[in-house]
Amino acid sequence: MIVIDSSSLILLAKIGALDILIKNIKQGLVIPEQVYAECTARKDLFDAQIIEKRIKEKVIAKKSISNQRLCDKIQQDFNLGRGEAEAICLGIELKSGIISDDKKAINACRILKIRFTTVPRLIARFYEEKLMGKAELNLTIKKLQKFGRYSDEIMRKLKEDLK
Repeated sequence: MIVIDSSSLILLAKIGALDILIKNIKQGLVIPEQVYAECTARKDLFDAQIIEKRIKEKVIAKKSISNQRLCDKIQQDFNLGRGEAEAICLGIELKSGIISDDKKAINACRILKIRFTTVPRLIARFYEEKLMGKAELNLTIKKLQKFGRYSDEIMRKLKEDLK
């Protein structure tokens, strides 16, 4: 299973790329309880509805973390939000990689030697593996710029990598 945090899951839903990930991830996608709570709190939002539907369809699994003390320590040591801390803790428990765009969570993954990827890297991979065409890629990048909180440098690098 691959663990995904709230911001990445919401962003993938908003840009219309969540189903591409779900259909093409062999290991399956899993979220901890706090990520579920954060992603589905606003039932009126389109992305929350998509995420809730995918969980009900059992294409996104929900799993509780078993080591609260480890989660608390990770949250405190790396100054993370609870969702990111639970995602990292669940990644450790499952010996899994993580999808996150949170800078502090990425730094924690590096220090803890946890494999991770980001939404821009996933989008690049979708294109490289021909899971999306050029027109869809361009539209997805525009949505990333609109909904994501990426620096101009990250977006420029993504566009350069895909030329």
